[in-house]
Amino acid sequence: MKSEANFFINNPIFVKFKRRFDFQKWRSVLVLKSIHVNERIVEVPFAIQAVAGLAKGAEVLDLGCTESPLPLQLAALGYHVTGFDFRPYPYTHPHLHFVQGDITLLPFGEEKFDAVFSISTLEHIGIGFYEDPKEAAQADKKAVAQVARILKSGGLFILTAPYGVGGQTAQQRIYDEKSLSALLSPFHIETLRYFKSQRSDGAHGNTWVEITKDQAASVASPQATMGVCLVIAQKK
Repeated sequence: MKSEANFFINNPIFVKFKRRFDFQKWRSVLVLKSIHVNERIVEVPFAIQAVAGLAKGAEVLDLGCTESPLPLQLAALGYHVTGFDFRPYPYTHPHLHFVQGDITLLPFGEEKFDAVFSISTLEHIGIGFYEDPKEAAQADKKAVAQVARILKSGGLFILTAPYGVGGQTAQQRIYDEKSLSALLSPFHIETLRYFKSQRSDGAHGNTWVEITKDQAASVASPQATMGVCLVIAQKK
């Protein structure tokens, strides 16, 4: 078990500084070196907006929550939140309950939740990069089958994942149109949006912009995630 001092929140903006000597002030100062904006900048607002129509007190589940502030944000908004991860989660709220375990074997009864979130999670399941059980194949599909089982009829599945040129790295899967469609076969897709990271000349950092489905198909993520899909799906 990790100590709480080692817990990490995956914030959307990372800023790096460097030291230089300021001869006018005659002392060492910090100056901006670089800025990196990751996909959470669009994923988290999308996720919160997706459940805006649910009443306060709705039962929601966040899969793969350990590095995310989303369970706390949803709990603060009045939802009854269950966080779930193979790793521990140290943060608390009166409306938040955490369960530790394997996402492919969710320990919940059928039709329990009004909404389930998978924010940058499904692409990692079964690969073993985050100390979760390693499986040869189909771990993401097993997890989605579990989501379909525990969602209420008409319940929402809010999913974000790497999207573009399909493939798999040591850390994650990258979905394309065919693999995403197969993954979400138990659901009716209501909303599907695509975003990519781009850098402006002369800027310290990147930004995320919405693109078309055709544009998204050619985005490659050989190392860092460069393109994502944001999905709201409803249980059939």
